[in-house]
Amino acid sequence: MTTMSNKNAGPAEANDAARAADLLVTVAQTLNERLAVTAQELARSQSMLREASDELMTAFRGAADRLVAAQRSDRRKETGRAPDYDTVLDHLYSAVQHLQSHDLVNQLIDAQKLRVDKMREKLGEALTLADPPVAQPATAEQWIERSRAMLDCIVAGIRQIDEDTRAPRQDKQHAGSVDLF
Repeated sequence: MTTMSNKNAGPAEANDAARAADLLVTVAQTLNERLAVTAQELARSQSMLREASDELMTAFRGAADRLVAAQRSDRRKETGRAPDYDTVLDHLYSAVQHLQSHDLVNQLIDAQKLRVDKMREKLGEALTLADPPVAQPATAEQWIERSRAMLDCIVAGIRQIDEDTRAPRQDKQHAGSVDLF
C-alpha cells in the first residue's frame, strides 16, 4: 500500500513543485518589470532635478549680476543713498549655495539606480536558471532544485547590495557612494 501511495504522491508533488517554480518565475519577472519602471522613474527624476537646478542657478546668478551692476551704478550716482542690495545679494548667493546640494541628491539617486540595476541583473540571472526544460517533469526534485537555484541567486543579489551599501568606500568615483561636501 505504501508503494502505491508513493507512486500516486510523486506526480502530485511534482505538479505542486512545478506550480511553485512557475510562481517564483512570475514573481521574479514582476519584480524585474517593477524595478525597470523604478529605474526609469529615477532617471527621469534625476534629469528633471538637473534641469530645474540649472535653470534656477542661471536665474539666480543673472539676478545677482544685475544687482551688482545696479549697486555699482547707484554708488557712482549717489553716495548718500544705500539701497538694500547687500541683503538681497546675500539671499541670492545663499539660494545658489543651496542649489548646489543637487549634486548630493544626484549622487543619492545614482546610488539607488545602481542598487536597482544590480537587483535587476540578479533577477535576470534567476530567470535564466528557470529557462532550461526540466528533464523529468513528473518528479518534484528537479522543480525544487530549480526553485532553490533561483532563490539562491536572488538572495545573493540582496546580499551583494547590502554588502555594497555597508562597504567602506575606497574610490571617490565609486558608483553608489555619496560625497558629503
